[in-house]
Amino acid sequence: MTQDEPFLELDGSIDETAARWRAKARAFAAEHAAPIGRRLDVMSAQEAVASGSPYFDFLGAATAAGFLTMTAPAAYGGPGLSRLAEYLVVEELATGDAGLATSLFIAPMAYRYAHDFGSPRLVEELSRPYFTGQRPEWSSCFAITDAGHGSDMMASHTPAFAVPGGDVIARRDGDEWVLDGTKAAWTSNAMTATHALVCCTIDRTSLARGGIAVVPLDVDGVTRGRPLDKHGLRSLNQGSLSFSAVRLPADHLLIGEDAYATAMQATHALASVSMALLAFGTARAAYEGALRWVRERVQGGRILSEHQATQLRIFRMFGKLEAARALTRAVFLHNYGRTDAGGMGSLAHAAAAKVFVTEAAVEICGIAFQLCGARATQRDGVRFTDGSVFYPEKLLRDARSFMVADGENDLLSLLGAAHLL
Repeated sequence: MTQDEPFLELDGSIDETAARWRAKARAFAAEHAAPIGRRLDVMSAQEAVASGSPYFDFLGAATAAGFLTMTAPAAYGGPGLSRLAEYLVVEELATGDAGLATSLFIAPMAYRYAHDFGSPRLVEELSRPYFTGQRPEWSSCFAITDAGHGSDMMASHTPAFAVPGGDVIARRDGDEWVLDGTKAAWTSNAMTATHALVCCTIDRTSLARGGIAVVPLDVDGVTRGRPLDKHGLRSLNQGSLSFSAVRLPADHLLIGEDAYATAMQATHALASVSMALLAFGTARAAYEGALRWVRERVQGGRILSEHQATQLRIFRMFGKLEAARALTRAVFLHNYGRTDAGGMGSLAHAAAAKVFVTEAAVEICGIAFQLCGARATQRDGVRFTDGSVFYPEKLLRDARSFMVADGENDLLSLLGAAHLL
């Protein structure tokens, strides 16, 4: 396998368009995602979102490359990519830097939801300008979890997890909805977004009695918290959003309480497998870096790859990685395909993919860390003979963070079981 083809592709159905977009994403990841992700990782949370941050250079480059509008509706000039092509692009971007790939994945969501669930007015005011490139400065965040409700907010569509409460309350006042409350500090893209999808509670007797609103973040009553300083995925900006008597036109509530539980289940079936895909990129980066390292490093008088202990470790990484790729790709294509056809993906399979892949990613990144020895502990990375650098310490932190992203793994396992039994 060459540098151009780092793994053997087993899927013979990849067409020329998908292959071209994958190659484009691979080059972009090497030129932009990986180096900028590394720069953001060592910056403070405040510096990473301040004016002049390389994060905005990355967004500009991604916009110019077409990655933010690659899923645009055909009516708005979208490229008409298959879901397989989309999967391949995201895998490459996540292999470059999973935090930045997550940010790109979330950025169009408010405009896509407005297109799929909004009024004709919202489609014209939000979706069309974004997807046709008229407002390249726009981006969105998805504010799901409350400070008092973490993983159970994601699971509220399942009766066993539909507890009372809700920190952000929406109440109807004439022709408007009024929002009050605070979303948790791990709202991704909160520090840089111009619009938010906000999961809110309408009836506090159950988290399942809520809604999803699209909120412009420049309206009166919206404030942002401090950028979150965190362990891993530091290139993905996060922070809290607070709403104080924020008034929205009635059509800004895209999904009401009667449809909310079903919408959240459908969203969760997509979100969990998407997290699996993003975590897979981290695992792949660790495997590819470790493979290169053991082919160069001399230990005990021999190239490291000649030691049987190394060979066993590399093959274990390989097996885990290929199993993770196969499961993630199959569930991604099934669940997104079902959604495109007006159905719903399998939540049990999505949860299984997220749990299995994130746990595999932690193991793969851990083995890569061990193979690099003491050098792995250095924040400035492991240097190859050509001067390029591998960062196993960063990858291990990123992988560990995915085990709680969009639902803690044990809760997701219980949720998956609830949909099987």
